[in-house]
Amino acid sequence: MYRLLMTYKILILMALSLSVHAEFSYLGRSPEGLLMGDAYTAVADDENTLFYNPAALGRHQGVTIVPLNPTIGVTDVLDKNLSLGEFELGLDSRFKNFPKEPEAIADRILGIPLYLQLGASPVIKMQHFGINFFANSKTSMQLENAIHPTLDVDYRLDRGVTLGYAFTMGKGKKGTSGSQTSLGVGLKTMNRQGLDGKFDLTGTQLLTIVENSDSYKTIRRNLGYSKGSGVGFDIGAEQTFYMGNSMLNFGTSLLDIGDTSFSKSEGIGEIPDQDMSLNFGTAYSQDFKIFDYTLAMDYSNAIDASTAAMSKLKLGARARFPFVNVYWGWNAGYISWGLGLDIFLFKINVGFYGVELGPAYKQKEGKRAVFSINLLNIELDSL
Repeated sequence: MYRLLMTYKILILMALSLSVHAEFSYLGRSPEGLLMGDAYTAVADDENTLFYNPAALGRHQGVTIVPLNPTIGVTDVLDKNLSLGEFELGLDSRFKNFPKEPEAIADRILGIPLYLQLGASPVIKMQHFGINFFANSKTSMQLENAIHPTLDVDYRLDRGVTLGYAFTMGKGKKGTSGSQTSLGVGLKTMNRQGLDGKFDLTGTQLLTIVENSDSYKTIRRNLGYSKGSGVGFDIGAEQTFYMGNSMLNFGTSLLDIGDTSFSKSEGIGEIPDQDMSLNFGTAYSQDFKIFDYTLAMDYSNAIDASTAAMSKLKLGARARFPFVNVYWGWNAGYISWGLGLDIFLFKINVGFYGVELGPAYKQKEGKRAVFSINLLNIELDSL
């Protein structure tokens, strides 16, 4: 009986180890980049440059202002058939005729990684200087183990400002021939709050917390909610070759050097650090005025020893036509794709992507959808 009990506990621990927390959590991501398989380190030419590589500011010319750019990310609940001649798009069978009883709901969502992300990152870029104000809320939940139900929750809300500058050497820009070397530095100051834990749904833990709490603030505190502030640093480098209408770019970035840690101001739980990540990327693009395309490849989070090497490989492609953009990507074995509408001061991106949630290659996919809208985009070319 003792051996049977120990075996049961080991199996539970193994199941918990494959939770949503195996996913590396970046501070910010570009919706366009996600639809390109997140192969964006050597691209990073939208309002999210500083979340990928401060050295990419070296390619920016003029003034760019994006005051409103909300983004929504959710669990992908659609069943898609993209084969030629038989395009189908509908609700996944697991979410059809969704039950109302708690037991039936739990049985239906068991093992499905649930995800909700809401964020915005207004930006001002002036030549090689950029500043982002950001607010980003991410919630990942997964109900695990039918025999011993456990709810795995990771919620965090990040708010702050990040700024960066790129020093450039060499001569070169779009439409010319030459090369340019850029070295970038970034600084961020931010507040992080949230909770991270596993909660036994069959035991007395949650019931005890509720009974011993006199307000929702006390409940969340006893669940492990905490908040604090921290300061982080980034560096990056790029080598860009311009060949008429073509551009070849190599980039690398080291984000959150030494891990960005937080000084706790409230709560009893631990505030997870923003882990350091080392990223490499290359991109090739051609601009034909009425049409341009970009091909990109990344090897991301290279120093994370807990993730399989193939899970760090990312490929992406982007084609931009008048008013319409098309995106495709491959991230750790999972396909991403999407469309964009770009009309003057107005831009929308929508699509689907997958991320690896386990430590092994193609072990557990997190299927997600993303929607973003940019309003009042202002771009002024330098003289």
